Amino acid sequence: MKWFYELTFRFSFVPISLVFGTHTELAKLVESGCISPGRAIDLGCGTGKDAIYLARQGFEVTGVDFIPAAIKTARQKAQAAGVEVTFIQDDLTNLRHVRGTFDLLLDFGALNDLNQKGRDSYVHNVLPLAHPGSRYLLFGFQKSLKASEVERRFGEHFSIETIARKSSKGIFSPGYAYHLMTRKEENP
Repeated sequence: MKWFYELTFRFSFVPISLVFGTHTELAKLVESGCISPGRAIDLGCGTGKDAIYLARQGFEVTGVDFIPAAIKTARQKAQAAGVEVTFIQDDLTNLRHVRGTFDLLLDFGALNDLNQKGRDSYVHNVLPLAHPGSRYLLFGFQKSLKASEVERRFGEHFSIETIARKSSKGIFSPGYAYHLMTRKEENP
């Protein structure tokens, strides 16, 4: 799958939804005050649209993607938008360049695109990025990332609320869900 994304970003065959506008559910949460500015990380940031949106809203933002062309484009877009975002090329299944914890974690399809082994590694790498009270907004297509898997992978560590869902209506209208999670206090 990495080759697909590399070609997509390198030759600008990026779907419009990955380039323009922020995710509606993210904007609703931020603009309603449900999520307040703080340290945020966009996991699988692509060309940086959501990271740039958050920076405009007063967040200190880090964007992570494994495709060099996506990171290059994201940096250019942030500079053109006049916002400061730290963009890092790294692998979410083997993070080497990201440290610390964040108040907000975003994933709009990165976990969704991984196989089961990759998902195991992703969860192992991402959990340390959240502190008690961190919010984590996770988007996934329902056919590949079912609610039961989200609960199995994250339920021990996060309280999970599904805040938006659309049922599948065929191949050109896949079902999806947005899960808003809050990191629980750790038991000693």
